[in-house]
Amino acid sequence: MISLPLWLAALVAAALIAAAVLLTIWWRQQSYRWPLVLALCLIAAPALSWWSGLAFEVADYRAGCDGLCPGHRGAPFHFFTGQAAGGRFIPVMFALNSLVYLTLLLGWAALLRAIIFSGTGEPRRPAWMQILVLLALVVLPAALVPLYLPPPEARVRGDPLRIAINARREVYMYDQLASLPVLRAGLDDVRPRQDGQPGMRVCLRTYSFFYWPTGFMVLDMAPEGVHSTNGDILPRTASCWE
Repeated sequence: MISLPLWLAALVAAALIAAAVLLTIWWRQQSYRWPLVLALCLIAAPALSWWSGLAFEVADYRAGCDGLCPGHRGAPFHFFTGQAAGGRFIPVMFALNSLVYLTLLLGWAALLRAIIFSGTGEPRRPAWMQILVLLALVVLPAALVPLYLPPPEARVRGDPLRIAINARREVYMYDQLASLPVLRAGLDDVRPRQDGQPGMRVCLRTYSFFYWPTGFMVLDMAPEGVHSTNGDILPRTASCWE
């Protein structure tokens, strides 16, 4: 999750626009279907940006805050912020987020075309091999993206951070309880345990293939905050604190 001052956001936007224009020129030189490619990317980019606001959420959290830290939604740039991670919509940041996805889509599609097609526009490989290339360059990286890109999460400090780090080390003890494989977990909050026992509860937001948000993992930590005494998987509609 990235938060930028307005002047820096303007510089990033200018760089992204320049990259998107250069990629569009490349497409125009390579294929007469470039308007279709551009149109599809222009439609998909804001759609992916909006989806990121639904999938990547950091709820208002208490850990390491004097009171309540405001949450935010969207990735890589958040465009919802405030109460319940949706109190204020920021159109400028949504546009910047969409530019990121537009540039990525144009570049990824260009890479795919360059590998599959020769300079004459004819496929270099038979159809079955093109499908394998498609899987290797599009489907597989998209499915495994949680393994190499961290999700947005609460930015805690002090003792809650230490407890959260120790909790992450024990995710493997409870991830088999999930209905889908847990490829990544992002910190949601650290609060006192709900059972009245000494110690803290760590809430992690879980993601599966294609960064699909699957729910929450809760770990009740021992008083010293080093190991968990209990853990469970909760659905997306549940709360870690009720």
